[in-house]
Amino acid sequence: MKSSFVALSILILALSTKSSLGEQAEPLLDINGDKIDMGTEYYITSWVWGAGGGGLNLHAGRNATCPMDVIQESWDIKIGLPLTFLHVSNHNNQNDNILYESTDVNIKFTSAPLSCNQPTVWKVDDYDESTGQWYLTTNGVEGNAGPETLQNWFKFERYEHTFGYKIVHCPSVCESCVKLCSDVGFHVGDDGVRRMALKKTPFVLVFKKASDVTDLLIKQKTEV
Repeated sequence: MKSSFVALSILILALSTKSSLGEQAEPLLDINGDKIDMGTEYYITSWVWGAGGGGLNLHAGRNATCPMDVIQESWDIKIGLPLTFLHVSNHNNQNDNILYESTDVNIKFTSAPLSCNQPTVWKVDDYDESTGQWYLTTNGVEGNAGPETLQNWFKFERYEHTFGYKIVHCPSVCESCVKLCSDVGFHVGDDGVRRMALKKTPFVLVFKKASDVTDLLIKQKTEV
């Protein structure tokens, strides 16, 4: 508990200095206040502990087996699957591996069930007339930014004045293209599954470095 409080304090301190850094895009930060790196795996979980639910995962059902839908686990003890990110190569003339707020990124799971041998890159699926939703699914295209890949690009933005982020789908990779612009939240279907979709109410999240989560789980097992 003490280590979590210290990490949160560091993150809040980092955010408090944001106004002094001008209009330049701010780097995304994990719960320890470290910058999000493209070469590192992270878990995305709810910023509300307990009742906010767990991490993001894959789920079959709506599309039979493939492609699989992006969902949020209902229970906070379920961390979900790790993810990596890829930004557009020319973002803000920044040539590094750090991810920034309000920058187009690909999001992909780094593992998936063997039952679906398809890319785990996120994309916005076609409109689902039966539920009136634009769901987030997989089998997207990594990179290749342009009008043909609009559905594959997302942004992370600071949620109001909190230390959490929200996911936004409003790609900038083609300024002249007609595109959807919406926050990403979840829709609970008749089966009780929290499928991620374009929603007015956003899913507010934090990033947890996968290696930190693994180390914590190993420590907990050795202490039992």
